[in-house]
Amino acid sequence: MSSRRPDPVLGSPWFSPVEIPTLTPGLKPSEVLYFAGSCFAENLYRVWRDHFLPGWLSPFGSTYNPVSLAATLGSLCRGEEVGPDEIFEYRGLWRHSRFNTLASRPEKDEFLNHINFEIREHRKSLKTAARLVITLGTAFVYRDLNPRAPGCSENDVVNNCHQRPAAEFCRSSLSPEEIAGALKDLKKSLEALNPACTLIITLSPVRHMRDGAAENSLSKALLRCGIQDYLKDDESALYFPSYEILLDELRDYRWYDPDLCHPSAEAASYIAERFFKSAGSRDFHAYLKEARKIKALNDHRLRFPGSREALDFINRREARIKEFLRRYPFALSPSELRQPPAPEC
Repeated sequence: MSSRRPDPVLGSPWFSPVEIPTLTPGLKPSEVLYFAGSCFAENLYRVWRDHFLPGWLSPFGSTYNPVSLAATLGSLCRGEEVGPDEIFEYRGLWRHSRFNTLASRPEKDEFLNHINFEIREHRKSLKTAARLVITLGTAFVYRDLNPRAPGCSENDVVNNCHQRPAAEFCRSSLSPEEIAGALKDLKKSLEALNPACTLIITLSPVRHMRDGAAENSLSKALLRCGIQDYLKDDESALYFPSYEILLDELRDYRWYDPDLCHPSAEAASYIAERFFKSAGSRDFHAYLKEARKIKALNDHRLRFPGSREALDFINRREARIKEFLRRYPFALSPSELRQPPAPEC
């Protein structure tokens, strides 16, 4: 169905479709994608996994600004493990300014072992990835004026403030030149590890309303200019317009979560579908058709799991999954991704 549906009253389209460049060569279903960046990267990653496609999500957690993204993924590419002088204890947990709070641990050795294991494993994964998908969230950065870790330097840009006092940081905005420079640094690190991996860059549609509406708009504009400057020097990279799709095609609060800042799950799925359509090869779309059938079976919840009809359905479903995995051995096992049944009301 065409997106330019006529309005019977106004005689104009419902919305202006966003033109999306075709990815060449198109994605193959067996390709591993690595996702990193703002929280919108996790939205895309979850839709990707929902179709049983192989992919990885950065272990650093949400990384909103391009300088931190270049620093975190650069250290990952180089295999730089974290030393004890780079971490600090705050509010009963050991932390690192490049990792989000979810990685924190109460024991120092446990924390170091955990994050260094993640670095080793994710370096292997990024080394085999065909594409690196990054989402940029903000042009604002926070520089540490009072580093808690002895091995960190004053004025370093942090990825996560860990709820430390605001007085310990200096907030500033990056210029388009600094943004493009950070992306170039990231690309250089990636080429040293995995020369065949190409970049897919998108501007996160998440609204950073803590900064205020005007500064959020400024931040997105700076990021978009920086991305455009970078793309002039990297012909292999693709810009995918997530921000523009939400702004111009969806442009309604119904497509946001209740906080009115984050796109809803339906919006993330819609944007991902637009990505699939523009970036996928013929084999990719054939795979998606089969994967969606398996997903429908996988998501089906049985009201009476012990009944004969339910047992017959389970047997048919497992047979279909087995055949699906035989045809697509690279796919994730649908059985492992199956959601537990919701409790009966």
